Amino acid sequence: MDHETAQLEIGKRIAECRRERKLTQEELANRVGVTAQALSQYERGLRYPDIGILRSLCQALSAGADYLLGLEDKKITEFDDPQIQNEIWWNLRHSLDPLAIEFGEDIVAAYVDNKFVKTAYDLRLRLSTEGILMPIVKLRDWTKLQPREYIITAYDNILYHEIIADGQPISAEYMFEKLEAVVRNHYGEILNVDLIKDLTDNLRTNHSALIDGIVPDKVPYGQILTVCRALLDRGDTMKYFPKIIEGLGEVSRMETLPSDAEIVTYIAKLIERKENKWIWLQDSPSRNRRDIN
Repeated sequence: MDHETAQLEIGKRIAECRRERKLTQEELANRVGVTAQALSQYERGLRYPDIGILRSLCQALSAGADYLLGLEDKKITEFDDPQIQNEIWWNLRHSLDPLAIEFGEDIVAAYVDNKFVKTAYDLRLRLSTEGILMPIVKLRDWTKLQPREYIITAYDNILYHEIIADGQPISAEYMFEKLEAVVRNHYGEILNVDLIKDLTDNLRTNHSALIDGIVPDKVPYGQILTVCRALLDRGDTMKYFPKIIEGLGEVSRMETLPSDAEIVTYIAKLIERKENKWIWLQDSPSRNRRDIN
């Protein structure tokens, strides 16, 4: 592969990964610390990103340097067809979805006009006020399901199943109501490292002191995921993500690092205080709000 072709291929891969992560050129440029014009030049194959920018691109796009540089394109088909090879690699990268609604043939019509997009937007907005970042929901028909049957899955694990009764209207809005309950009640099963990284990147905007030099330098994303899942199992919510990061930062400065279970207990004490308004209301459901003083 000559220099010009290699440069074009790198640009194509950067653009492909950016679109997969639903980022605009400006959003990605801000994440990696370059101008949108510079990023556009990378994607069009007009210039190479330097090593520092390449590292930032890999982090922002959750992509390996080998992939962006085209070094992992080993021959995997008998005739070395690049289009087929790219499709195979794409399928392998997307073999499991964190969240999906799969349905029988009678339900397909509920999604063909894209009217559900506003419903999905409103759901994301409501969940975000609770600290929940919902991943992209994959929608697809599955011939193994009955015509009026649907399932909600996370990594192919069924979190909800229903056969819509004959005579009951079929609508995307109805299924998204069920999806909302599933996301709230099973967020620990849906949460993944990519979502943790996105939540952390967003938190950096207003709370950089909590993140810079801590995540992922001293506290890896995988550890944050483990702690968040354990806290969700305890009944805590992702609304306290800043306190979780703060607690992990404190733990990272301890002389002797505790176990994950001890870390969860430590952070739970920061969150599950009796003064917390939700715990206060749960403990005293009949109390008038004025009694807090």
